[in-house]
Order: sequence, then C-alpha cells, then structure tokens
Amino acid sequence: MKTIWKIIIPVCILFIIFIRTKARGYFWKIRKTKEELTFKQFFKRWRRGVEGITMMQQLKSQIMGTWIVISGMLAGIIVNAIIRLKNVWWWLEIILCGSLLITSMGLVGTLQKYWRQKQVEETIKELEKKK
Repeated sequence: MKTIWKIIIPVCILFIIFIRTKARGYFWKIRKTKEELTFKQFFKRWRRGVEGITMMQQLKSQIMGTWIVISGMLAGIIVNAIIRLKNVWWWLEIILCGSLLITSMGLVGTLQKYWRQKQVEETIKELEKKK
C-alpha cells in the first residue's frame, strides 16, 4: 500500500501542473518582463543557461553544496547522540561518521580543484595582459 502512494502522489502533482499549464496557457512567467513561457521555451532557456556555466561556477556550487551536506551530517550525529535510546541506533552514528569522512575527503579534492583552476585563470589573465 505504501508503494502505491509513492507513485500516486508524484503523478497527481504532475497532473496538477499539466492542468494548470493548459488552463493558463503558459508554464512560467518572468517577473521582470512579464513574459510568459511555454514548457518547451522554459526548458530551452534553462538548458542554454546550464550549458553556459563555467568551471569556477561549478566548483563554487559543489563546495557550497558539500558544506551543506557536511553540516547536515554533523547535525545528524549530534541529534542521534542526544536522543539515542538504549543504544538502539548506534549503527546510524557509524554510517553518519563514515559518510562524513568520505564527504570531507570529497570536499578537500574539490577545494584543490578550485584553487588550481583559480591559479590557471590568474595565469591566463597575466599572459593576456603581457600581449
């Protein structure tokens, strides 16, 4: 019965979005220009925007996302340590600590990529100035 609801709820949400889009005639409205976009127009613009993201923007967003994940894991470890009842959930702390270690190592690697990319961009700017 639970798996049926996992399917029914997303289908209902998509159906409501579809009905709403058909009723108003557009999918998204841009606030500044009051321009109304259809579903296809919206995703064409979204795809162009995503394809235009630079390496530095990707790395910055990865770093911010990783910090959010690490803070969530730390909160989980702290809350689990506080409300643990009769050592029933000890395995959760092991999983969270292991995930925290792996995520922290990923953050270190991403930071190293960011710093190297920043050095490369600064070198390129210096070479362009010399020309």
